[in-house]
Formats: sequence, structure tokens, C-alpha cells
Amino acid sequence: MKLTTRIRRYFMWRVCDISLRNIAPNVFTTSRPKSLQNNFYSLYFIDRDGITRFLASEMRPEGVSGKWSTSAANFHANAECSVPYEAFDHFVVDIHYHYRGWTFYTRGVPMFALQYVISYPFLRIYTERMIQALFNLRPLARRDRMKVLSYILRQTIKDPKFHAHSTSVLTHFYSARWVLRKDHLELMTYYGLLLDSLKHTGDLAAGDHGGYLMKPQALNTIAAFQREERRHRDNYKIQRGIFGLTVVLTLVGIAQAVTGGYQMWATYNKPPAISDRSKGQ
Repeated sequence: MKLTTRIRRYFMWRVCDISLRNIAPNVFTTSRPKSLQNNFYSLYFIDRDGITRFLASEMRPEGVSGKWSTSAANFHANAECSVPYEAFDHFVVDIHYHYRGWTFYTRGVPMFALQYVISYPFLRIYTERMIQALFNLRPLARRDRMKVLSYILRQTIKDPKFHAHSTSVLTHFYSARWVLRKDHLELMTYYGLLLDSLKHTGDLAAGDHGGYLMKPQALNTIAAFQREERRHRDNYKIQRGIFGLTVVLTLVGIAQAVTGGYQMWATYNKPPAISDRSKGQ
């Protein structure tokens, strides 16, 4: 047996040993808050064709026992079998680590070994909690009707069957982190009322599963709003121009007043000529 083959089998055996020490139960939840107690592995073997064939459950002297699958999905209890250690060369390990509400997917021995050594799941969750804590401290600016309606228009252009929900709107503007904020119910209420108001004005219509579909009227609403915005920007530019011109004229007037005053002062304090001095002597 080649040395490289023996090394590969050993490390694959180590990965199986680490994973199967804390194997996942047959039934578990991935939803909060119960999933926050999760700390176990699901170990799969993938064949050379890239199909998941085996779900490992126990280490034995002759190999790894578990359940075999012919459909790459269903692992039945009556399909129990064992993969000998000598057959490790024909498979690649696929590890699902269920840890504190997260699931980390790792394929292959090198990647699993690296993440296990550096405690990547712990570091990732700790970092995410720090980011979430800072996000929770930040006040969220609530978007107005036109911003929400413009977002729904863009999504409807991409997918004519797009349904807007308060949750999808919140995720678009604030990312999925809004779910873990203390005021997430207030945010859902606000955007739910906002979508209802757009429905009552004829811009949206009730869709499937509590969603909202865009109506053609929304294009007129957005166009009118954009015209008003352009008019406001033009008026603002004109006002700024008038203000700038006023400042320039004021500065010119001040400069002229200073110049005139200096000329008057210079004339009043002008010394007498030399001829005038001789006559006086």
C-alpha cells in the first residue's frame, strides 16, 4: 500500500472518528430557539460520481456502519450496511455540523481538518453575534412609500409574478439581521401598514399567501412623484443660484463702500503741497 494512500485513509478515519463521537439524532430541529442547543454532526459519504450514497452512524472494527441510499436522498432503516476502511478511497466525506442554530457544510478531509483546528464554527458565530449586537444598537430609518413602491417595481420588472411581503421588504432594506432585533415586530407592523396603504390607493393588489402584486396604477404614482422631485430639485437649484448671486452682489457692494470710504479718508488727510508751505513761510 502506498504511503499517500495510508495517510489519506488515516485522516479520513480521524474525521469519521471525530464526527461520530457526537452524531446527530434521527430527528432534530433547525429552528430557533431549540436549535441553539444543537452540537452534533451528520456524516455522509459521496461516491466518485458526486452522489451521496451513505449516512454514517457508528465506527466499528471492520469499518463504518450506517445506511445506504440508492436515490441520494432517502436513507431507510432497512438499508443498513457497512463501508470497510479499505474502501475509503472510493468516497469523499461530506460533514454537516449543526452547532448553536447554525449548520456548517464541509466537503473533504482538508477543509474539515482546517476548520476543526482553528475552531471556525465558534469564531464565525462569535463574530456574527458581535456584528448583530452592533446592528441592534443602530437605529433603522424607516423607508417611505415611494422607496418601497420603487423596490416592488424593480422586482416586478424582473419577475412579473413577484409578491411583496413585509418580511421580504424588510430583508431587502435591512438584510436578514432585522429578525433578531427587539423591535422586529414593530418593523413588521409598520411595513405591513405601509403595504396596506399602497393597496388602498390602488398601487398594489392582494396576492397569494398574504402578498401584494403591483398594479399598473403604480407607474403613474411613481412618475408623478419623480416629476415632483425634479421640480423640487430645480427650485432648490434656482434658490441656491439666487442666494449665491445675492452673496456676490453683497460682497461687491461692501468692496465698493470700503473703496469709497478709503478714497474720502485719503483726500481729507492729504498733506499740503510744497509751494503752499513756502508761501506760508
